[in-house]
Amino acid sequence: MRTLELRDVWVRYGAGKQAFDAVAAADLVVPAGKVVGLVGESGSGKSTLARVAAGLVRPSRGQVLLDGVPAGRRRGDRRVQMVFQDPQSALDPRMTVGQSLGEALTVRAREARQAATERLLLQVGLDPACARQRPHSLSGGQRQRVALARALAAEPEVVVADEITSALDVSVQGAVLNEVRDLQCELGLTMLFISHDLAVVRYISDLVAVMYLGRVVEVGATEEILARPRHPYTQALVAGAAAPAVLDGDPPDPRYPPGGCSFHPRCPAGPRLHPGRDLCQESDPHPGAPARPHRSACHFAELMPMTYDGSTYAD
Repeated sequence: MRTLELRDVWVRYGAGKQAFDAVAAADLVVPAGKVVGLVGESGSGKSTLARVAAGLVRPSRGQVLLDGVPAGRRRGDRRVQMVFQDPQSALDPRMTVGQSLGEALTVRAREARQAATERLLLQVGLDPACARQRPHSLSGGQRQRVALARALAAEPEVVVADEITSALDVSVQGAVLNEVRDLQCELGLTMLFISHDLAVVRYISDLVAVMYLGRVVEVGATEEILARPRHPYTQALVAGAAAPAVLDGDPPDPRYPPGGCSFHPRCPAGPRLHPGRDLCQESDPHPGAPARPHRSACHFAELMPMTYDGSTYAD
């Protein structure tokens, strides 16, 4: 087991006036053997941060650490594998399932590779006969299981799963999630699990981290976050999962982020509805987050034991 830590991670895309920070000063710890669910609206930076964690995107600034050591500095510290949202594009259509898995295995002897392939397929709930098939002949759920088996073939200690059930039928999602949770427990994997579905996150995660406009705005134990969120954005997400609550407006253009708290133009607990809370417009709440409940990037986190119904707050 390894602890995965993302420390002060920035990812900038574009150049000149078109440049923007897809991820800004993101700090996140995934404890060894635990699952952290990463949630947020589309465009919040979840997938970019996931790719940084998996070593697929180089951060403009910041570090990725495994057990406190920069990733790649020590043999074995790059044992981080990613499972993607679309297994159809992640698997080579010209290769059989067995060939795809064999490519990721470290063993070279033919009989050993065959045995390892069969073991991996059984481990993810597939018939070993699938090894002779190509991806196009499998269902979406089967392809996702193959993608999971391919990640496990490298014997990782950290797995990054990016929206791996969002493209599946609801009837299949539960079975895949059960496999993922069982494998995580059985193998003691450290896992960063990205999803927009709070019900999925509640089922599979030990902790939840919430992103908004490229920054982590709240982190805590799953049940605590979902029962009593301390950031207004998290409260809105939770309310939206239970009812058709919609935040006012779209997220700001990341090229021109608001000053102070980046959420304040949409925040129902900020100066838009509460005159006098100019602090939200003037001061970034992130530096003080470690001292607040759930590391909340909200100046008024201590005053947030209330519920949000999609338009107003109530004690």
